[in-house]
Amino acid sequence: MKVTAITINKGGAGKTMLSRSLGTAAASAGLLVLILDMDTQQNSTNWRRRRPEDRPLPLVQFTTENDLEETLRRAKEAGCDLVLIDTPPGRSVEAPAAVEAADLVLIPCTSEIESFEGLPKSARLARTTGTPAFVVPNFVHPSGRAEAEAIRGVAAAHNVPCVPVVLHEFAVHRDGSLQGLTAQEVQPESKAALEINALWGWLCAEMQLTTSAIVHKVA
Repeated sequence: MKVTAITINKGGAGKTMLSRSLGTAAASAGLLVLILDMDTQQNSTNWRRRRPEDRPLPLVQFTTENDLEETLRRAKEAGCDLVLIDTPPGRSVEAPAAVEAADLVLIPCTSEIESFEGLPKSARLARTTGTPAFVVPNFVHPSGRAEAEAIRGVAAAHNVPCVPVVLHEFAVHRDGSLQGLTAQEVQPESKAALEINALWGWLCAEMQLTTSAIVHKVA
């Protein structure tokens, strides 16, 4: 079982969007995937409640720092292939616990100054636990090449590599959420869906997940 923590010390950077999008991609690839929602707002949990009955996966469960170790143990015993941990923003005990339990950390980062300020805190947290961390340029304006370069620059300044995919700001992410779906389910041929699929392909290769996913680079 592989565990990925999705974290940054800022709200609105796209942690929940990444969790549900990658979770759906993993389920579509035939993996047994669990999203652990550690945010008291329970956005991932509420998304799962909106999800149509004919789409039972991915599973979503709310958990706390106190229950995380036991929840992961049970997931492993149940044959879970991948756990994605959606962490809360701000200072909390949940993010450190998630990073410590993870095999890999994804740090979604937008071009807002608050994200630039939150990124190094998340990077330091990963370094203290020895967990590999990668920045995901997220919610970049479709014509905002300079935004993507700025995010890469901040990541490089703090010695954190970026994933080879840029996720742009598309309304289909928001529209899909209203239905309990994701971009790749609502508009499977859209650029938003292709970007998520590319990120999923990269994650499969990086974590050596046994699927037939092909890695593409989308910039």
